[in-house]
Amino acid sequence: MADEAFYRVLFVSLYALFFIVRGYYRFVKPKLAEPEKAEKERKPFGKAEAAISCVILGSFGSIILYLLDLPWFAWTQIPGYPETVRWVGVLVVLADIPLLAWIHRTLGKQYSPCLRIKESHSLITVGPYARVRHPMYTVLNGFSLGISLVTANLLIICFAILLIILFPFIVRKEEQMMLQEFGDEYREYMKRSGRFFPKISRNGKDEDASRRMPLS
Repeated sequence: MADEAFYRVLFVSLYALFFIVRGYYRFVKPKLAEPEKAEKERKPFGKAEAAISCVILGSFGSIILYLLDLPWFAWTQIPGYPETVRWVGVLVVLADIPLLAWIHRTLGKQYSPCLRIKESHSLITVGPYARVRHPMYTVLNGFSLGISLVTANLLIICFAILLIILFPFIVRKEEQMMLQEFGDEYREYMKRSGRFFPKISRNGKDEDASRRMPLS
């Protein structure tokens, strides 16, 4: 049985690997691309965004305390935690990393860290978006939950679950914005795709429709 120090090193390694990919597409690649046109719209910072920001801060604080291995924080470690659950978390994170790269490559210039519509924005319904409308949120939530399972820390796991609970509120706002921008095109896309996971078709007639190319 590995000791907790091993899992802390594993946690840092997985976190670093995930954010190397995330950081490249978020910070490095945009600087290498041509300048984007001005944004058409940016939704205001609302209650859902504020709640998620608080949860993220709480999660980061708990992670720092976990890595520092402070004696008074030991009560947050779940006793008798199965190692199998930790390794399930490792597998989830490792599966999320190539998916994250695939999503970013599909989005290209249309990726934005904030909820906004750009001048050149088009509706992407290919690649990971062929069957799922918000695969980025699926991956981020999967990473958050998976990496928390590695720690066996009650607070970190609870914060990860809270993020999963709160994300649908952000998604509703984003989908409303997309409906305003793309109208019936997005309504049709919603009918043949799932929000976070592929929609299971009852008759399989949506098989070909889910592969539609993005608008030009």
